Parts: sequence; structure tokens; C-alpha cells
Amino acid sequence: MKNILIIGGGNDIGYCLSKMLMDNNYNVIIGYHNNIYKKLDTEYIKIDVCDEESIDNCFNKYEIDIVINLANICMDSYYLDKTKEEFSKVLETNLIGTFLVNQRYLRDNDGLIINMASTEGIDTGSLYNLDYSVSKAGIINLSRILSNFNKNVYCICPNWIDSDSTRSMDKDYLDSELKRIKQSRLITKEELCDVILDVINGKYKDNILRLDIKEGKIWIEKV
Repeated sequence: MKNILIIGGGNDIGYCLSKMLMDNNYNVIIGYHNNIYKKLDTEYIKIDVCDEESIDNCFNKYEIDIVINLANICMDSYYLDKTKEEFSKVLETNLIGTFLVNQRYLRDNDGLIINMASTEGIDTGSLYNLDYSVSKAGIINLSRILSNFNKNVYCICPNWIDSDSTRSMDKDYLDSELKRIKQSRLITKEELCDVILDVINGKYKDNILRLDIKEGKIWIEKV
């Protein structure tokens, strides 16, 4: 049975993904930073992607076949008001954290890595999430470069997902964003997790995948 480490798996997306993978006979280890959405009958380990020692401790403790990195933060504010500290924190967690996780795993392993980016790093970003968009663009390019040398590095770039964090946003703002980027509905957690499972099962040859909604259905294309 293969061991899958889900970093940043303590939220509702991590819960949905973990449950699906466990149902498909994978052994799941959930790496969380602060909170846990809902407990599953599996192992949990606290991990800070900004701390190399924390990452080291995790990989030293387990033999990992597949790494899925969901860890990210956003600190939305208008770009003219955004502070250096906010911008730096988002890049440190999302981009540098992804680099550190990939680097540490690839030192000793050639298993599968799935990094989570976003269409915000391609063409749907706004002036309120500039730092988030820059970090996700960085993850896409990091994954692309690594995949040129290791075909087991993938990156998934979904549009807006029907998650707790999305639903906690101001509804008028969310509706205006969906209208602006012409996304007819939110991508469900299950749709996202199905794509991740398909990547694990070797369905896709392209390493960078965009997930969107077209004509009400999930749409997947290479980036």
C-alpha cells in the first residue's frame, strides 16, 4: 500500500481528498499547520512549510511514495495598500514553502509530487490578490522547470473551488469575481479530488493542468 503525504491537508479540501484516497486503498498521512477540519482514522503530523527543520522531521519520520502539497495562504488587500510583510508572507508560505517541500523530497526520492497552484497564477488574478497570484505563477513555473528534469512533478491549477474558505468570502465580491472571469459555477471539491486521483493513476501525460468550468462541466487542459 502506497503512502501519500498531504501537506496542508487539515482543511475541508484535504479532508475530502484524504477520504477519497483512503477509499482507494492508499495510506494517507495528513500534514497540518494549525487547525484540523475533521478527524479521519489516519496519521496526522504538524508541519510548517516555511521551516526546513519541520519539513525534515516529517520526511525523516515516514517513507513517502507520493507528496501532495496543498499548503497556501492568502492575505487579500488592494495592491496599493498591501504591505511588504503581507506580500513576503504569502510568497514565503506558498512559493518558497512549495520549493522547500519539493527540494527535500527530491533529494532522496523520485516518487510523484503534485503541487497546487491556481488559475490566479495564469490569467484570473486581481489587484486585491496580487501576492497570491504571483506566488501561484511561481509554483507553476517551479513545477514546469522541475518536470523537465523529473516527469513525476505535476501541478494542478484550478479556478474557484467550492471550499469553506471560498464560501466565507463576501458573497457579492465572490459573485462579481465569478462574473468577471466568466466562471459559471464553483468547482466542487470532489471534482478537484477526482483529477488528483487521475494524476496519481497516470491518466495525464501533461504535467501542468488547468481546471475550469465550461458549459457547466469540469474542463481540463494543459498549461
